[in-house]
Amino acid sequence: MLLRRFAKRYMAPYGWWYLAGLGALLITNWISVTIPLHLANGIDAMSLGADGKGKVLTAALTVGGLGLIVIAVRTASRVLFFTPGRLVEARVKGDLFASILHHQPGFLRKWSTGDLFSRISSDVNMLRLMAGFGALQASNVIIALGMAGTQMFRLSPRLAGIVVVPLLAALVVMQIFIRKLFLLMRREQIQMAELSDFALSSYRGVATVQGFVAEDAFEERFETRNHDYLATVLKRANLRAFMGPILSLAAAINTFLLLYVGGPMTVRGEITVGELVAFIALINFATMPLRASSFLFSVFKQGQASLERVDAILYESPDRPEGDQGLPSPTAAPRIEVRDLTFAYPDADKPVLKSLNFTLEPGETLGVLGLTGAGKTTLLRLLSRLQNPPRGTIFVDGTDVLDLDLDDWRRAMTMVPQRPFLFGESLRDNILMGHEDPELRALLEACALTQDVAALPDGLQTLVGESGVRLSGGQRQRAALARGLRRRSPALFLDDVLSAVDHHTEAQLIGTLQDTTGGATTTIIVAHRVSALQHADKVLVLHEGRQQAFGAPNQLLERDGLYRDTWKHQMEER
Repeated sequence: MLLRRFAKRYMAPYGWWYLAGLGALLITNWISVTIPLHLANGIDAMSLGADGKGKVLTAALTVGGLGLIVIAVRTASRVLFFTPGRLVEARVKGDLFASILHHQPGFLRKWSTGDLFSRISSDVNMLRLMAGFGALQASNVIIALGMAGTQMFRLSPRLAGIVVVPLLAALVVMQIFIRKLFLLMRREQIQMAELSDFALSSYRGVATVQGFVAEDAFEERFETRNHDYLATVLKRANLRAFMGPILSLAAAINTFLLLYVGGPMTVRGEITVGELVAFIALINFATMPLRASSFLFSVFKQGQASLERVDAILYESPDRPEGDQGLPSPTAAPRIEVRDLTFAYPDADKPVLKSLNFTLEPGETLGVLGLTGAGKTTLLRLLSRLQNPPRGTIFVDGTDVLDLDLDDWRRAMTMVPQRPFLFGESLRDNILMGHEDPELRALLEACALTQDVAALPDGLQTLVGESGVRLSGGQRQRAALARGLRRRSPALFLDDVLSAVDHHTEAQLIGTLQDTTGGATTTIIVAHRVSALQHADKVLVLHEGRQQAFGAPNQLLERDGLYRDTWKHQMEER
């Protein structure tokens, strides 16, 4: 079932390539099984003495000419089979990457990064091997054995029947070992995924590892995983090394049987010396595809295991309740309404948010304040649908956010996370994200990045490194803020994006937000500093997931509660 679906979706579009390759294989094998017959004619002509000299020369020239043709046609057959294999690899990798991007971020809770990397690299490479080399060898084995067997039966049905027995016995024994080989390959793929995940996580946290002088511990853990993987690879290699000589032994037994049975037949005149030599040549020719079949079985078994792992990602339905009939998102600043929102993560024991109710009119700015763990980030994740909220709890212009087309909603809103991620590209590419903006310089000035850019060695073209490691925390936040503001979306969600800047820069950025969003964007900003929320139209105060207060900033200052206490504390610190 899996192989049929894979062949229909990815290999069938290149059917003409495979048909042309099949034609080249037919020509190659037909010539290859014909050459021993010309060889037999030449050998038999030697017994004629001077009268057979012309026939010997003709046979030699024919064999040489056919050999040259085989080289050309065999090369063409490989190009015709291997090319669609590479094209299939490119399509599968593209579909896998698109599928992963189409899923919600919660998808990564189920699949680790190392596992995904293993599936999109080594497993897809195995599918390429199966679609290219595997298809070539499978076709070649069938054609070569069919043509060689036909020629052998034409020469001597008795000898053909004798040599079939050792070959069939060898194939039965190999089939037993292939089952064990399949289990080892599955274990090898799992161990490779675990090893990749450990290496990736270690590279990301190398500063922490070095800071705690934990290099030896991490090396030991890596060596343990690496040793387990090596042990499995060696077991698989030993098994394949044991499988290879089985067919060679069968071929040697056949050569013995041919001489033992065919020699007396030649003496009795039942077959000629040339025909006996041709029979040996055909046996050697048939042994090559049979020897390749041991590797072929391995390729298809490993390809089947890889296909199961790839399909688990490729065909998993994304968590999108709207399906294919999602409603369009607003093109202007939307009205956002939250009704009795209670939410708990799938693996959590208790809700993170409890009974939230508030309304944000179009173009208004909402500030969200709360202690660590109050649910502020979770609220933004639900509003932006990085996590799907319960149905009937969040509405955008009167429409349940779960009914909006998710891709369209993401185009209509911008989410700047608390811990921004910068790609290992230039600062310019991280801000523009593949777009152009003639007002980039003005945007840098508004986000207080002009002086920072001037201090960088290559300015905007400076590579920021993995996760923006070459920038400070404040620079990363301001770069992410510039990236978000550049989109000029109808809805803007900012998750504590001013936490790593000083008060002077904060004041400048607040002014930028007022000038940029002013009435044209519905904005929600999470902050720990009350000063960052003074410009907000309304403030939502969260305490342990519950709504403690909601109202204008000046109104909340007149009431007892977290907002006024925080304001007093922060004013004293200044």
